[in-house]
Amino acid sequence: MSTDTAGNAVAADASLIDSFSRAVAGRAELVTDEAVLTERGHDFWGFGGTAGLLLRPAGRDEIAAIMRVANEHHVAVVPRGGASNCSAGMMPAADRVLLDLSGLDQILEIDVDKRRARVEPGVINSDLQEALAPHGLCFSPDPVSAHLATVAGNIIENAGGPHALKYGVTYNHVLSVDIVLADGSTVMLAADDAGPDLLGVLIGSEGTLGIIVEATVALRPLPEVTHSLMGAFASARAAADTVAAVIASGVVPAAVEWLDRQGIAGLQQFYDTGYPLDADAIVLIDVDGTSVEVERDQPIVEKVLRERATEVRIAEDEKSRTALWYGRLNAPNSVKQSGKGFFIGDVTVPRQHIPEMQEAIQAAAARHADGLLFIAVTGHAGDGDLHPTTFFEKDNPKAASALEAANNEIIEAALNLGGTITGEHGVGTEKRQFMTKRFTPVEIAAQRAIKTAFDPAGLLNPGIMLPDLSPDEPDVRTFGRAVHDTLRGDPKSLPAKALTTGDNTDIAVNLGNLSLVVGAEATVDQINRYLEQHSVACAAIPGSGGDRTIGEVVATATGDERIEIRHGLLGADVTVVDGQAPARFGGENMKDVAGYDTKRLYIGAHGAFGALKTLIFKIAVKV
Repeated sequence: MSTDTAGNAVAADASLIDSFSRAVAGRAELVTDEAVLTERGHDFWGFGGTAGLLLRPAGRDEIAAIMRVANEHHVAVVPRGGASNCSAGMMPAADRVLLDLSGLDQILEIDVDKRRARVEPGVINSDLQEALAPHGLCFSPDPVSAHLATVAGNIIENAGGPHALKYGVTYNHVLSVDIVLADGSTVMLAADDAGPDLLGVLIGSEGTLGIIVEATVALRPLPEVTHSLMGAFASARAAADTVAAVIASGVVPAAVEWLDRQGIAGLQQFYDTGYPLDADAIVLIDVDGTSVEVERDQPIVEKVLRERATEVRIAEDEKSRTALWYGRLNAPNSVKQSGKGFFIGDVTVPRQHIPEMQEAIQAAAARHADGLLFIAVTGHAGDGDLHPTTFFEKDNPKAASALEAANNEIIEAALNLGGTITGEHGVGTEKRQFMTKRFTPVEIAAQRAIKTAFDPAGLLNPGIMLPDLSPDEPDVRTFGRAVHDTLRGDPKSLPAKALTTGDNTDIAVNLGNLSLVVGAEATVDQINRYLEQHSVACAAIPGSGGDRTIGEVVATATGDERIEIRHGLLGADVTVVDGQAPARFGGENMKDVAGYDTKRLYIGAHGAFGALKTLIFKIAVKV
């Protein structure tokens, strides 16, 4: 039975149901009830489909057994967790099995001393936070959907949240995962594995490469003190310049959130945001840490705000902080409860281009006012990640075409500003058509080779992320074989090839975005001298071994150097080993979950996937 030819429901095939029944051996619930299949097949926002069969495994061993049977019968499997994703990334159908992992919700271990937790895939983010709080710890990813989202869902979407600016996205807090591949085999991927960073490729892969059955995540201490500040601004440019000034001060806020005039006015129709209606934009800032750190940092942030903002508010206790943040954090629930048609967008641009991006969004709203009500812009200003939320009347016949046109224009604007098509929501089915705008044929071919190496028959979450195969995509079988060999064998067996290409020794710091763009042939000494001259620091650049090129450092990275590179690498200009075709994976965007995070393969790979030309890293201002 093929996913390509099966038109009738899986449930109609009695022999197939028997096979699955034997595979789960009575330890998992098998559901064929149409109402349940429909309800569980749709996400929080209402997108989805109806599977032919639903399985609720009782433990991790059942998942491997299920996938072995699925592989034998060539049946596609769609994993389901909290179903809170915003990209229509869960699309079951009559010829697919829906694998509901929400019942695997046990916190297996909390190691307070080592600050780590082992969890099953279905553990809800907020439930984990609640269990950690008595120990004075937390799991950093804090998406607004934390009350719905599972930890495994956070991992496969590389979730961020308001506090990702200071503490990083999910990628920065995953130590290891146990996964079941499409053929039923199991693999453990860890952050400290030698060779290419396969864990980094799995994170953000939207359930298309493997099914997480257990995860070990890093924890951090809860801050001793958190204070919140709000600045209201007469223009988006003033707000963006203020964000840049705060970050340039050397203070790293825990969160910097954005809401524009249209967003405040539009959301005010549904609930009282509490925000000034005459501001062109507001910025919410959290400053946290020890009492000493907050006493040091808060006055700096407040001074910057008072020099530029038309109004400043400060909240230092939990009640006032909750009130100050309510308007921003309540937006998703109010959107769903509004009764209006809506679409939640997600684009990221380098931080300094937020005003231009906001202008482009509102220009698109104005051009399509006959079909749309308004577009509210919220987002994570510290990361340049914006969420334009479009509202429309459901019975307006012009709404569908207006929404599509406006969304297309917003995506084009983000790409023209050096941004990306999704910063944290993922591609799903919603943005598949934009992948060919974001990536060249060779870049998509490399990503398709990753999918094939993990899932040769294409059984896991089909139709998600990757666009339809194009004749323009080149043959990259050598690249794909290197992925396969890394996954299935010893990465040390990969053939060593040229580490760098292009003789690029250029070094440039983007202070507005806090990023470093450096040629792969620049030496560690050259880079460190440049950083010192510009009063910035980059943890990914080693302090020793100064005659090595940075390309060599990345391509041969091990131990502590590899860990710092993993956390600091934003993007890379590379070649794909087949034909040494040029490609770019990642970029200067602080958040980017478009496609597979292919740049991770080049870390510690000794050139097996291609050579490095340019590297992009996060930096910090020296205090």
